[in-house]
Amino acid sequence: MLKHYNKSENKVEKKGQRQWFFDAQLNYFANEIMQTLAIEDADEIAQSLNRAFQACITLKIPFNRNFKRVYRFDGKNMMPDYKVSGLACYLIIINCNPSHERVAKAQLYFAIKQAVFK
Repeated sequence: MLKHYNKSENKVEKKGQRQWFFDAQLNYFANEIMQTLAIEDADEIAQSLNRAFQACITLKIPFNRNFKRVYRFDGKNMMPDYKVSGLACYLIIINCNPSHERVAKAQLYFAIKQAVFK
């Protein structure tokens, strides 16, 4: 099951005033999505991410509101990752290889949830 990360509050000082903003949209990590789907091949992960990136670019969906490059420490190494929105999570999953059973099930779940068959 994917972890849903709560809104992260970030404090910004602007002209002596405190201003608060939220990264409310970026609730998932791309690497955790891939782990949940049991995808370990780095090339396959890169292909899925690149297709999701391209979908955003083609549709003129703001990239920085849906994908944010981050680095996470796993106890030994600093690992690159992306913090992603729900939309980006969906785009990543639908652009994965459906020959993986978990991917096919996730794709079917989204199709049913969005009532594609109506």
